[in-house]
Amino acid sequence: MDKVALYRQYVQQLIQAKADRSMKSAKNVEAQPIFDTERVGLCPAAGIAIN
Repeated sequence: MDKVALYRQYVQQLIQAKADRSMKSAKNVEAQPIFDTERVGLCPAAGIAIN
């Protein structure tokens, strides 16, 4: 696995863990991170793909 793919995987795991913690701590809230793996860029701060 190349470095970029490994970095992307780590970032996705961190974002997913944050979403999971948010769902446990807040009632009636659903956190659903969305990862766009088809586009070139990834904005780790927002968890969204950028061009």
